[in-house]
Amino acid sequence: MTIAPQQQHKTSTNPIQDMTFTGLHWIEASAGTGKTYTLSSLMVRIFLDKYYPHQVIATTFTRKATAELKSRVRARVEETLRYIQRYQHLNSVEMTQKIEQESDPLLQKVLQDYGSRMDYARRRLGLVLNQLDELFVGTLDSFSQKLLREFAFESGRIERAELTEDQDLYIQQLIHDVLREWIQQQPQYVINQMYLQNQLKAPEHYVGLVRDALNFSANHFQSVRQVEWDLGELDACIEQLVNISPAELLKIQTYCAETPKYFHKNFHAKLSEICSNFSDWAVQLSEQKGMCFFDPELCKLVLKLCYLLRNKTDFQPAKQRFTKSCSEEEQQYFLSHPLICAIEALCNVKQALDEKFKQLTAYLEYHLIRSVQHRLPQTLQKQGETTFSQQIRTLTEALQGEQGRRFAQFVQSRYPLILVDEFQDTNQDQDDLLARIWRDAARVQLGCMIMVGDPKQAIYGFRGGDMLTYNKAHADVRLKQGHEYTLTQNHRSVKALVEVVDALFQRRMDFGESVNYSLIQAGSRPHPDLIDSGQANPYPLRWMQLGEQEHEADQVAWKIRELLNQSAQQQLYFQQQESSAPLTEDDIAVLSFGHYTLEQVKQRLQRTGIACYKESKQSVFASNVAQDVAAVLTAIMDPFNEAKVRRALVTRLLGFDLKKLLELQQQPVGLSTFISDFEAIREMWFDKGFLSAWNYTLNLFDVWTNLVSSKSIDNERVVVNLRHLTEILSQQSEYYQGAQKLYYWYLRQLQSPSGKDSEKERKLSGDRGVQLLTIHASKGLEFKIVFLMGADAPFDVNKGNLNFSLAGHEQDDILNQSRVIAVNREDLHEQAQLQNAARNAAENHRLWYVALTRASHRVYAMLQDQSGQSDSCLAYWRGQGEQVFQHPLSCMENTLTAAPPRIAVEQMQTALELVAHPLPEQQFYPRTKTSFTALSRHQLHVTVLQDDLVSLYEHPESAADEIHLQTEAEVLQQPLDWIKLNFPKGTVAGTFLHSIFEHLDFQDSSYWNLEIRRRFKNTAPHIWMELKDRFQQDFQILELLQQAFQQYYLQATINLNTLFKRVASNASLKAGALAEAILHVMASVNYKLLTGIRLHDQSVAYRHTWHSFFQQPSLDVTHFLQFMTQFERYFLELDDDAFIQQFEQEMGQLPKASTHENIDVAGLMQQSANLFFEELSEDILLNLMHDWVGEILNTPLQSEFRLSQLDQHSFLSEFPFYLALNDAPLQIRQIQQLFADYGLIMPDFNEAKSARYLTGAIDLVYFDGQRYHIADYKSNYLGANQQDYLPEAIHDSMTHSSYWLQAALYLVAMHRYLSANLQGYDIREHLGGATYLYLRGMNGQAGQGLYHWQPEVEFIQKLDQILGYYAVNKSA
Repeated sequence: MTIAPQQQHKTSTNPIQDMTFTGLHWIEASAGTGKTYTLSSLMVRIFLDKYYPHQVIATTFTRKATAELKSRVRARVEETLRYIQRYQHLNSVEMTQKIEQESDPLLQKVLQDYGSRMDYARRRLGLVLNQLDELFVGTLDSFSQKLLREFAFESGRIERAELTEDQDLYIQQLIHDVLREWIQQQPQYVINQMYLQNQLKAPEHYVGLVRDALNFSANHFQSVRQVEWDLGELDACIEQLVNISPAELLKIQTYCAETPKYFHKNFHAKLSEICSNFSDWAVQLSEQKGMCFFDPELCKLVLKLCYLLRNKTDFQPAKQRFTKSCSEEEQQYFLSHPLICAIEALCNVKQALDEKFKQLTAYLEYHLIRSVQHRLPQTLQKQGETTFSQQIRTLTEALQGEQGRRFAQFVQSRYPLILVDEFQDTNQDQDDLLARIWRDAARVQLGCMIMVGDPKQAIYGFRGGDMLTYNKAHADVRLKQGHEYTLTQNHRSVKALVEVVDALFQRRMDFGESVNYSLIQAGSRPHPDLIDSGQANPYPLRWMQLGEQEHEADQVAWKIRELLNQSAQQQLYFQQQESSAPLTEDDIAVLSFGHYTLEQVKQRLQRTGIACYKESKQSVFASNVAQDVAAVLTAIMDPFNEAKVRRALVTRLLGFDLKKLLELQQQPVGLSTFISDFEAIREMWFDKGFLSAWNYTLNLFDVWTNLVSSKSIDNERVVVNLRHLTEILSQQSEYYQGAQKLYYWYLRQLQSPSGKDSEKERKLSGDRGVQLLTIHASKGLEFKIVFLMGADAPFDVNKGNLNFSLAGHEQDDILNQSRVIAVNREDLHEQAQLQNAARNAAENHRLWYVALTRASHRVYAMLQDQSGQSDSCLAYWRGQGEQVFQHPLSCMENTLTAAPPRIAVEQMQTALELVAHPLPEQQFYPRTKTSFTALSRHQLHVTVLQDDLVSLYEHPESAADEIHLQTEAEVLQQPLDWIKLNFPKGTVAGTFLHSIFEHLDFQDSSYWNLEIRRRFKNTAPHIWMELKDRFQQDFQILELLQQAFQQYYLQATINLNTLFKRVASNASLKAGALAEAILHVMASVNYKLLTGIRLHDQSVAYRHTWHSFFQQPSLDVTHFLQFMTQFERYFLELDDDAFIQQFEQEMGQLPKASTHENIDVAGLMQQSANLFFEELSEDILLNLMHDWVGEILNTPLQSEFRLSQLDQHSFLSEFPFYLALNDAPLQIRQIQQLFADYGLIMPDFNEAKSARYLTGAIDLVYFDGQRYHIADYKSNYLGANQQDYLPEAIHDSMTHSSYWLQAALYLVAMHRYLSANLQGYDIREHLGGATYLYLRGMNGQAGQGLYHWQPEVEFIQKLDQILGYYAVNKSA
């Protein structure tokens, strides 16, 4: 591939002073060259010269790096501001002198540009410092999430999904499904053969392959041809073999016996065996014909025949057949015999068949990859979840076409400058996203894009990073006249180490993949000298060649002990000016390619008494305290289960032992106090969220005190893990709304932790000493002395699940190159294998470049190869034999023959100096978001301070605005139905009602009961129990159902009852298993009876009769029992033969008992009857909910329009919005005055001066065929009668609750969305009104339980203007 020649482009080495913030800028920052210093300095210049923090985006590769960058930027801004304040009073002459003297390039540039405007620079930076929290610094993943939320309307992508941590679980499940479908489509003989050859694996085997593939675009994958099976060819081959005539067989048998001297002994023995057994073998083969290749036993015969002419090892033609005495003529005579020809044909068919199976295995892997790539987004969408990579692809799709171009323009105008750090690690999807917004040829000069990276440190190919992406972006920057910079001074390492490492890399400057080493000089950073036996750091690069009997881990540990001994004897120390410091364990790091060797070093260091630390690979979810947390959470979720409560009490967190628990159970109150506590905690979790409930739990049971007082050796680990788990659960509670979702997510993590770095056990206070890290983990870190293990270890260039090659010719222009990805296998095209090997080798070179540039003072490289043949790892540059690297600053270190004895260091007690840090002078007001809930003042809202919205978190599904107004109960003609009057009140109940309408199909009522039941059982079991208890209390429904059906139930099950008793008295079966089988059969009986009753009649009159019984608690018992008689036939017509057969089948699988065990059959039958009545009563209650929903959806809203007329494509539930407001304080008083001008007087609104975004979720957006309307569900209780829900009463309620503000904000959001996404949008023609649905009062009649508001167009436009927009053409 070719890139434009470097000499055609001027390259600056001083970006801090030379950069202007327009167009494209490309910075190459080699290891240790002060990249973060440069970026923080550039940020100061950006803020001073052109943009404010809220206009700038900075992204980097990891969350840790983002935190460091943001901290460094703040520190650099503060430092520059202090510098300006110190020198702002200099006159012109003094300023000129100061500029010449200043060595800091940023401060020098500030003086040059602002020397005459220092007061402006001071005020500007002061303002920047106050706004610095508005600077977005994050990963590209989190940036994509930010864009999707902020620009939902402009992108046309309403992002409602929650980020999931369970992608691997979905991948494994999808693999399982695809694999099962694929197996069902294949011939069974093929599947059997794949199992025999171990070519068909369990789903878990393919997870790594598919996960790797998901890092890359599906468009780049090379397709694999499907395999077609033709048994005819196999049949013909076997037929040719078995049809050898007896005469021909006798002829070759005789020839073999008479001329043994012509054949090698082994070949002659095989031939003789075949001739002797051929007749029998032919009979067996002829029966199966071509299928014998797939039969386990017959396949052995086929192979035995093939091994006459083929090697067992590689199936290549056998060479040792004939002796030298066998002439060429005799050989040809033998090979032309029909038997030998048939066996040769058999070998060819067998070989072709094996190739087909290899092809089939490759196709299966390709099929799994493509299927999961296609299905995963759909699966996540169904679950309401997404991943970071999926969000980036969603954004890339949104940037397509004309609307995508407008979207990109809007994003660039909002964020005109983006800085992308670690650009060498971006994948193609990420770069496509960035290029469409900031590298578009038509707009490249309207903003600024700074790309920073080091191609020599691109070591994350397994995560999707690709040097082709980097090189193409580099070429694109050059094509668009971008500016290039390179940092050439290494500030990390001392001068001697820089020189020797630079000389080593100069031996082979081509790293592969168009990456070349550039010369580096030592920087100006002052380093302490490493004094070694009186000399200043002799030989900073040292090699240690291991002998045959020497173990690498031993040598590393012994050498570290020797260095520490030298330090203890004051022969090895750091000297800087007048002060000195000894070398300690903390100054040393050991780096390795993998974890295994590090574990070996760790064991040896610990054995020799050297402190060391290796980051834990264990997930915090695998710890014992994680199990204890699960037990406590389980007790909270199910507080009335005594077994679960007992399990929680005996955890280490709550501190009960067995003796204390037994004593507690013997007390009169028993577990009741704790059951009550756990129930209260559960309610707190439902109402106030996880963190409040969990902190209350920890304090209630004195958990922290219990842990510390136990004085166990692992106290600190338990405390750290508990805090870690609390933090994780708190974070996840934002993604998994609802206690049930969070609880089950936590249980899934215990079963299969995700393995993320953020979930690994954290470092303890005592974890110090020699740092043991993989090379990948060491990137970006610095250590004084570094040991490199396996510095010449062999490296497999063909490793990996995937093969990466290039489409077209490698010499083509790079912008025309594209990546081709295939499943890695041996039979790929040779060029593809060579290109993949070159790619892997190049990444390995870069990995060892990273390893060799971590040290500031000295490197020890461990060499294992004694043959002098290695050319991998550091041997790639070091060379071998006469070409080995020689340099005055490099030497071969002698290995040690034994572990040096430990020399103790005398510890000096020094008093710690206490320094008080000054209080910060600045106050920070970040750009926050606000919402209707935050702006409105409800009677039940807690009073908030001015601008307290900075820390306010909004739950989009919250029903916190639904308040409970008690009104005087008056006896009127039409009271509310029982279900509306008694449905629980409050926030949780209101949220539950919202969730029902969010998931219903308004036109298909057949599934309503199922959906309502699922919602009750899964998300609001406490509401369900409360409603059931009230239903039973008011109607005594269980007793009525028993009175109606008990006799019929007993008669219908009399045969089963007799059978159960006979079996229980005669058969010696385990009582528990038999009871379970009886209950299982009776559950089937109940289901059969309930199904008949449920499907009895679907007419409107029938449902109305049902409904009429339960409108009020005064149930007409006689009429009800008479109505129930129509269901008697389902009991009388019950055919129990099927259930008897079911029981007999289950009996055959029941375990036997050694002695007869008694069982209470009568009790079990009554239990089953009670369950039947319980479920039937639930059905009745669900029918009441069903009818209520039907009345709501059939109530006329405006002009006789009903929600039941909407199909699924005409409405959207829970429509989220995230609107950008004007870049000025929100004029809340002006908004209130606007409402007053239009006759709407409401309570005062809360201030939100720092808010720059308006967020919320509209319950329902729908299109009635003419206009787009919004609707909001309210569960507010206004009174016990229908008259309390007339429009006048609802009008008063909306005024009291400030719902006019909510409706207006929602309509403005809808107006902006339609403006951005609807062609030819006209507010007067397309924007409808807002309907507030007071659900308790809706009974299917017009004017009941709702209020429709259609504000004037001018009102919406004025409010839209007050809220304001982010100015696209706004200048800095």
